[in-house]
Amino acid sequence: MAAKSQGEKKVRNHIPDDLVFSILSKLSLKPLKRFGCVRKTWALLLENPCFQTNFISIPHSYYDGTSLLLYEAVECLDYSLHCSFYLLSDERYENQVKLDFPNPFQEDNPFSDFYNCDFYGCDTFTGTLCLKQRNTLSLWNLTTHEFKVIPLSPIEFVPPYREASVDVHGFGYDYIKDDFKIIRYIQFTPISSGRLKRLNVQHEDVSWNEISYEPEWEIYSLRCNSWKKHDVNMPKRWCSGSYEPLYIDGLSHWWSVSENCDEHLLVSFDLSNEMFFTTTIPIDIPLDIDTNFHLGFVYRRLVVLNRSIASISWYLLDKTIFYISILGELGVKESWTKLFVVGPLPYIDRLIGAGKNGDIFFQKKDGKLVCFSLSTQKTEELGVKGAHFYDLAIYKKSFLSIGGINH
Repeated sequence: MAAKSQGEKKVRNHIPDDLVFSILSKLSLKPLKRFGCVRKTWALLLENPCFQTNFISIPHSYYDGTSLLLYEAVECLDYSLHCSFYLLSDERYENQVKLDFPNPFQEDNPFSDFYNCDFYGCDTFTGTLCLKQRNTLSLWNLTTHEFKVIPLSPIEFVPPYREASVDVHGFGYDYIKDDFKIIRYIQFTPISSGRLKRLNVQHEDVSWNEISYEPEWEIYSLRCNSWKKHDVNMPKRWCSGSYEPLYIDGLSHWWSVSENCDEHLLVSFDLSNEMFFTTTIPIDIPLDIDTNFHLGFVYRRLVVLNRSIASISWYLLDKTIFYISILGELGVKESWTKLFVVGPLPYIDRLIGAGKNGDIFFQKKDGKLVCFSLSTQKTEELGVKGAHFYDLAIYKKSFLSIGGINH
């Protein structure tokens, strides 16, 4: 029995490396890092370029039947933005279909021409877009052609003697309560004299001492079709020139910084229990950059890579090199793993986002859209004409009715 036990031990200690590679490359990052404690060679796999490429390019069932939804904004002569939406499909996004606004709504809704329309992303689970034109928020299901204008909040018109600046932080489907929710942050400033005049209100008639300018959080529920105040002090979104919140599995995420601006934070908001928690995002400082540089020099975009939250960072001192780290476990700073360094890409103007199969999208300096494959390390133009601004999201058809929730 002792000899047999010793033999079994030898077999267990001599698992072929190619078999180990095949098994571990199919794991998500959290168990993968846990197994890295078993053997040093397993822990070093994440530094292996072949393993990194294989890890990020393994097809995930989440992306089955999905297309790439592209938002394009072109600046007109009067400085307004004409916005368009495209669905890009096929292996290399060669099938490009421009979306038309649903006919039943073209006459009386504010989005009929898509002028100055802000795109707040697409919830893949419900196939629903969140849009805003001026102060009007709307939901649009591309599959069912349903369109829902979100009602105004009491904050927006009572009292009328302060200006409100509204910033949508996240939205998505609450699958536990079968609801669709939007969360936003509102800041206030004193109302201008010009607007008071337009309201036929005299400055001396306003009770200025009774007006609060404290910022507030609000949550919209599609099921209730109303807004409510959310009395939780959460870190607000760090503005970086682009909208970047993410929605995964009932959680909405956005990038923020700590109160003293010395840490980057991933804020995760649970749409069901309406609570939040944070995960510190480490700064991947290149060896050739002074470690005393200001945190504000770091730019960051949150994306989803093969169903994992990823942070893509770059630096004001060098906008051509991009550092990509994957989060293994929410709430655990040490679970971030730097997997890729992309670049230098001197022809790139800005990062747009991520698609499926390890594809990263950039806008060139001439305005054209390009796709960089982490698997092949090659860049390919998508044949999309140059625009002022792009954004993108993963889209999947869904027959979940907006009207069915809002009953």
